[in-house]
Amino acid sequence: MSTKRLESRIVRRLAPTLPVFEWLPQYDRGWLRADVVAGITVAAAVIPEGLAYASLANLPPETGLYAGLLAVSVYFFFGTSRQLIVGPSSALAILLASGVGAVAAGSSASYPTLVALTTLLVGLGAVLAWTLKLGFLVHFISGSVLTGFSAGAALYIMSTQLGKLFGIDGASGIFFERVWFTATHLGAANPETVVVGLSAILLLLVGERFLPRAPNALAVVALAIVVMAVTNLEARGVDIVGPIPSGLPSLTLPTVPDVATLSAILPVAAALFLLSYVEGIGVVETFARRHDYRTDANQELLADGAANLAAGLGGGFAVGGSMSRSALNDAVGGKTQLTNAVIAVVLVVVLLFLTGVFTTLPETVLAAVVIVAVTGLIDTAALRQLFRVSKSEFAIALAALVGVLAFGMLWGVFVGVVSSLLVAISRVSSPPTHELGQLAGTDHFVSIELYPAATTLPDVFVYRVEAELFYANAPTVRGDLLDRLTARDSTVELVVFDLTSSPTVDFEAAQMLEKLQTRLGSREIDLRFAGAESDVREMFETTGLSASVGGVAVEESVADVIHRWRNEKST
Repeated sequence: MSTKRLESRIVRRLAPTLPVFEWLPQYDRGWLRADVVAGITVAAAVIPEGLAYASLANLPPETGLYAGLLAVSVYFFFGTSRQLIVGPSSALAILLASGVGAVAAGSSASYPTLVALTTLLVGLGAVLAWTLKLGFLVHFISGSVLTGFSAGAALYIMSTQLGKLFGIDGASGIFFERVWFTATHLGAANPETVVVGLSAILLLLVGERFLPRAPNALAVVALAIVVMAVTNLEARGVDIVGPIPSGLPSLTLPTVPDVATLSAILPVAAALFLLSYVEGIGVVETFARRHDYRTDANQELLADGAANLAAGLGGGFAVGGSMSRSALNDAVGGKTQLTNAVIAVVLVVVLLFLTGVFTTLPETVLAAVVIVAVTGLIDTAALRQLFRVSKSEFAIALAALVGVLAFGMLWGVFVGVVSSLLVAISRVSSPPTHELGQLAGTDHFVSIELYPAATTLPDVFVYRVEAELFYANAPTVRGDLLDRLTARDSTVELVVFDLTSSPTVDFEAAQMLEKLQTRLGSREIDLRFAGAESDVREMFETTGLSASVGGVAVEESVADVIHRWRNEKST
């Protein structure tokens, strides 16, 4: 076998797991300049945000840079999205701080060790989900829940930064406790810290408004460092980041604590995994639709898992897809995953040669970076639209939002997940149903609720369910049909069950239909089926239902069923 053929076979074997072997050989060199420019631009946002999110996670500043470096390095090899930028995020950082912090308070293991272990568990969970091909599960988390959770997370994160913004120590607890503590201790605020922090927020907001593609956060950070160098603000009580060690992260396996501690961090890791993947896959799908290319939800599980495994081993913390940095990457022209490699190179240079520059960076400026960054999580337009279009979905979003504010990030995640599952269960167990009527002069039968001009036949009741029939909704459907039939007068002699919107019927649903046929028969009412697909007809034949109702013909319409029934009656 020639070397070229061997290389080709190796590439074909690796490509499904490492997409870089699929897209890199086909790379258009005309994209190189755009990817390099995008990578440098996004790196300018990754650096200050990495420092800020490390502070948010109660970790040394360099850990944010480590997490960013390892995440983009791994995603370059494993990711399927051309625009996604993986790294630390505000929501993951604060969830990590609140969840792991509570466990660390009652454990002999150190907080950084537990952070590393939790991040590894996030990665292992994602890899396990990839192995089991569970990427589809993300679709059970509704957009309404994410809208509410994101808004609640943004407000909670802002509340955690008030102490640094005003130079006030001692705030803790849930959102309301932190806001109340800050409001009642404003007299203890450091004036210089307040001026620096609010000035940074103002500059960041102005930059976002008028220069949305510029590295505004890095520019404000640089300006703050210069101001600190030419003034004595540090001596006047403005807290600074302090020394940041230079050098690249080293891979270390954290010590596994006792079983009780490990059990305590598992729910935190589960919440982080859900949040990391849901955030990331949402961004992946957004840009895939915008640029019309295919991605792989299961492969993204592996990419997310590999990124978190690397971050956990390399002294970082939990990472996920970032909408803001991915949007910046797209806005400045990033074409492929190569932008991740460019970001990695920039971060390596910073870690090796430039960490000393950030020593005098004020903590209040990092708080300002976080506060402005999370404002984008509050989608007021989406909340208004939900309120206008669907009060029930708005209530779900509100429940997720209040869950975060009232119970904290960890429970907020679970409130969101449970809300999504309850909505999904409610919808599949109580599907939309319709009584059908005939449009004058046609053989078409449509919903009488949606088409008032349609008229019902005096001796025929036509019924349709807008969902598959299975064990979860079978009792509800049976009750609804009988209630509607009772509301009609007693002249009905035929019930036609239109199955055109029910592509599958499981065994329990088929049994329900058999019992329904028996009950209707006791009232001298016939039951027939229309629009049954092949799988449904096979189920009816297997259970004997088809024979008991006189057969279920291929693609027989409602009008055909009624016509056949009338012919049978007349003979």
